[in-house]
Amino acid sequence: MLQSSRLSLQAVLETANSEISGGDAREIGEGALGIVGILADNVSLRKALADSAEAAEKKQQLLRSLFSSQVSEAVLRLAQKAVGLRWARTQDLVTSLEVAGVTAIAAAAQANSQLGQVEEEVFRFARLCESDHELGRALDSDASGELKRQLISDLLAGKAQADTITLIGQAAVHPRGLRVAIALDQYSDILAARQQRSVAEVTVAKPLSEAQTERLADALSASYGRQLVLNVQVDPDVIGGVRVQVGDEMMSSTVADRLSEVQRKLAS
Repeated sequence: MLQSSRLSLQAVLETANSEISGGDAREIGEGALGIVGILADNVSLRKALADSAEAAEKKQQLLRSLFSSQVSEAVLRLAQKAVGLRWARTQDLVTSLEVAGVTAIAAAAQANSQLGQVEEEVFRFARLCESDHELGRALDSDASGELKRQLISDLLAGKAQADTITLIGQAAVHPRGLRVAIALDQYSDILAARQQRSVAEVTVAKPLSEAQTERLADALSASYGRQLVLNVQVDPDVIGGVRVQVGDEMMSSTVADRLSEVQRKLAS
């Protein structure tokens, strides 16, 4: 996002957190994600609501006329705040409401002491989408939202938290141009942020033991100066060592990377 959109996103999240603190977080989250779904499917509507040349009051009135019978007043206040702000791109408005919606779902899970479990389940399902190509193709296909939600329900009913199923369903039905696994990874970052933690994407050649994972988490958290939650993936191609990515920052000590560096030097 450009600076103008980042500032607007911050304002939307401040409003979301205010509404969450005094209302039903899950209802707010589901309502905001419901609006996201409608905007994702309606180009003309999202352009109208994000148009910086249009008066904020007019856009807010349009929003209320469309959604007042579908969502709570808390969700309307949140969405009206969003459409009243300036956005560098039309999609940034929709993204802000999506981030606010996922944040609210995270708050609901946190209130029930389930946030860590939801975060883990979302991450594991994203990895499943990448490893199970048939599942990934099915969820990334043009199949109807109803069919995708039924598939998710068949796979996860009784095996995952309701908030997990809500988030996975949202990512599958309204991925907004992303692969479902990527959309879920973005949700994971939001879930981690709710716990005031950062996500470290760790790639290793072989599975780590629980003790090794704990030692690595402690070492990385100390190195970065903040608590990190590790999403560990196994990739034999790294040959040895470990590759860590936190946000845009990459740390790597894998044999494969060292071999690549040697090859680059030989070719130069």
